[in-house]
Amino acid sequence: MEFGECIDKRRSVRKFLDKQVSPDDLIDLIDAARKAPSSGNLQSWKFICVKNQNNKNEISDACFQQNWISQAPLLIVVVSQNDNLKRHYGVRGDVLYSIQDAALASQNILLKATELGLGSCFVSAFEEGMIKRILKIPDALRPQSIIAIGYSDDRPKKKILENIEAITYFESYGERVEDWDEAFYQWSGIMKKNVEAILNKIKKTSKSLKDKIKEKLEKRKNE
Repeated sequence: MEFGECIDKRRSVRKFLDKQVSPDDLIDLIDAARKAPSSGNLQSWKFICVKNQNNKNEISDACFQQNWISQAPLLIVVVSQNDNLKRHYGVRGDVLYSIQDAALASQNILLKATELGLGSCFVSAFEEGMIKRILKIPDALRPQSIIAIGYSDDRPKKKILENIEAITYFESYGERVEDWDEAFYQWSGIMKKNVEAILNKIKKTSKSLKDKIKEKLEKRKNE
C-alpha cells in the first residue's frame, strides 16, 4: 500500500472482529513506532502490549467507561520516560517533548496498522493514575496514549476535512490571499520556473531558426 493511501484510508475504528493480531504484525507495529522521530533521538518511550481480557476490561473502565476498548484484540499503551527527557531538556522536555515524541510514535503505529489491513483507534481520554496502577507503570513514567488495534468490523463515516486554503498561510499567521492557487505557485517558485523554462525554450527555438535562415542565405549566396 502506498503511503498516501495509508493516510487516506486511516480511520478511527471502534468495532472489531473476534480475530487476533498476529505476532508478526505486532512486531511490525512496534518496529514502526520505534522508528519515529524523537527529541534528541533519545527514544524515551516504552510500549506495553495488552491482550489479557481482565486488563483490557480495567483499562476500558479507566478510559471513562469506553467499553468498546475492551473488545479490541490488542491494546498498545505508549509510555513516555519523562525523567529522561527532563534530565536532558528540563521542564520543556517533561511537559512538551514527552507528549510530542509519544504522539509521533503513536501516529506511526496507526499508519502501519492501516498498511497491514488492521483497524485502529487513538485513545487519550483516560484516568492516568488508574492506567499506571493497572499496568504497574513507575512514577517517573507517564502513559500518553492507548491504541486499540484489530480487524475492523466498523464502517467509519467519511472524514470531513478543512480546505487547504482555510488552514494555510504564507510567511506569517493570518496572511490570506484572494487567489490562493496563484499565490501558492508564485510563492513556491513553481510559476517562476515554468516561465523561465518557456523563455529558454523560446530563446533556443529562435536561435535554431536564426541559424537555419543564416544557413539558407549562405547556400543561396554560393549558388
